[in-house]
Order: sequence, then structure tokens, then C-alpha cells
Amino acid sequence: MDKELIRKFSKKYEDIRDLFEKHQVLENEVAQISQKNYLTPEEELKVKQLKREKLYIKEQIYKLIKKYEGIEID
Repeated sequence: MDKELIRKFSKKYEDIRDLFEKHQVLENEVAQISQKNYLTPEEELKVKQLKREKLYIKEQIYKLIKKYEGIEID
């Protein structure tokens, strides 16, 4: 994720800022759980779920950027 691009747009658009903040919270949660030497099956499922949520939010952010600015994002 190009965080600098998203930060730029989050200053301008509140909905992008809200999604980016949610993404950061999920990213921190994944990092915190992943620090353990061993994950229980429940924790592994939780990490997978969090990563899916992060990906969905990332896609939504890029759709909004594209919508607002017509930027082509790879």
C-alpha cells in the first residue's frame, strides 16, 4: 500500500481518512498477534480474518482515490 499517497488523500477526504485509520488499527492488531512464537488455531484464524479485512479496506481506499481524482493506480 502506498501510504504516502493515501496520507495525501486522507488530508483531503474524510472517508479515506476513516478507512485508513481502520486499516492502521487492523495492521497493528495483526502485528501484535503475530509477535507470538506460537499461534493457536483461533489466533491463526483471527489473523487471516484481519488480513482479509485490511485488504478489503485497502481496495475501498483505492476505489475512492480513483473516484475522486481519476488516478490510475496499479
